[in-house]
Amino acid sequence: MNVSLTPELKNFVEKQVSSGHYQTASEVVRAALSCLQEDQFGSSAKTRRLADLEKRLLAAVTDVDAKKGVDGRVVFRRMRQRIKGVRAGA
Repeated sequence: MNVSLTPELKNFVEKQVSSGHYQTASEVVRAALSCLQEDQFGSSAKTRRLADLEKRLLAAVTDVDAKKGVDGRVVFRRMRQRIKGVRAGA
């Protein structure tokens, strides 16, 4: 299969390869098509993650309504620790 790209897209693909993110132009195109496919058709994993998130958010709202919430300072401290952990792992 041959694909024609605009000069702008060709430059983008070449930059992706030269940056080291991808080894070939085919890898760039496959990654782009995978993103397009997921965007247009969704994925069951994405749907499950969103359903899980909704369930957790509803449970959190119920807890807050029942005065079982967590102090905001504690939440932000935990968030900062998580961010530091993610950055340290990068």
